[in-house]
Amino acid sequence: MASVDITLPDGSTSTVLLFPAAGSHKPLVVMWPGFGVGARYYRPMAEWLASRGFPAAIGELRGQGTSTAVATRANSWAYHTMVTEDYPLTIEAAKRELSLDDAHPVILLTHSMGGQIGTLFLADPRSRELNVLGLMGVGTGSPYWKAFNPKTRRTLYFGAPFMGGVSRLLGYWPGGKLDIAGYGRQSGRHVREWMGISRTNSVSHLAGRDYKNALLDVRVPVLYTRFNDDEDCTIASAEALAMHIPSAHPKVEELKGNLGHNRWAREPEITGRRFVRFYEENFA
Repeated sequence: MASVDITLPDGSTSTVLLFPAAGSHKPLVVMWPGFGVGARYYRPMAEWLASRGFPAAIGELRGQGTSTAVATRANSWAYHTMVTEDYPLTIEAAKRELSLDDAHPVILLTHSMGGQIGTLFLADPRSRELNVLGLMGVGTGSPYWKAFNPKTRRTLYFGAPFMGGVSRLLGYWPGGKLDIAGYGRQSGRHVREWMGISRTNSVSHLAGRDYKNALLDVRVPVLYTRFNDDEDCTIASAEALAMHIPSAHPKVEELKGNLGHNRWAREPEITGRRFVRFYEENFA
């Protein structure tokens, strides 16, 4: 494993973890974490991919893990910020450090929030410029409250507005005693936009771009998966995210194995085999 630090426009830095696959011409797999999970957690998955010829990189969501960004009232970011800054800068740095051509193909392998942002990134022009071929999400879906079981519905129905209200009052979502979701300190703008999606499943309120219409132009292969015992991402949740990109004809699939919302990243065999099949079905 190697690494490279990137500097974002706000002056913060984060570390991109790199896993070379010498002599391979397979696509670069760029992995993106979920809320509250640092990049290092995904090392077993990246190592599994690299051992099978896929060069891999793990990005860091802003404000998490190695990221030096700290959410405050004055320092806040949203979905669009990460779509247009964090994602392309991470991919560029990974290609450069792994000695890959600028046009080397990329496949995104995303988890939860990383997949929500990743789906939006597919609608960004930089995605095409960086030759992003497609996306496979694991535990990746919409936070739309109606897409969950009754207990989680109640939690989202009341909890998401609470998080949005606290984020509006303080300017950020705090960690500590108020952190009912276990996400850690997060940007107020990002949490409020996430709350909006949880209420209506609409992306019309997202700042920076008309994402509702931009997503209609996404046509690359997309596969959203969830494990059979993942209570944080149901099939309906994945389908609610998939509905935003109808022209891509996204697939939604349940994986067996009882690896929940997170553990697949530490026990990569099932997810890895499905990723290889996704690659072979669409790009090989």
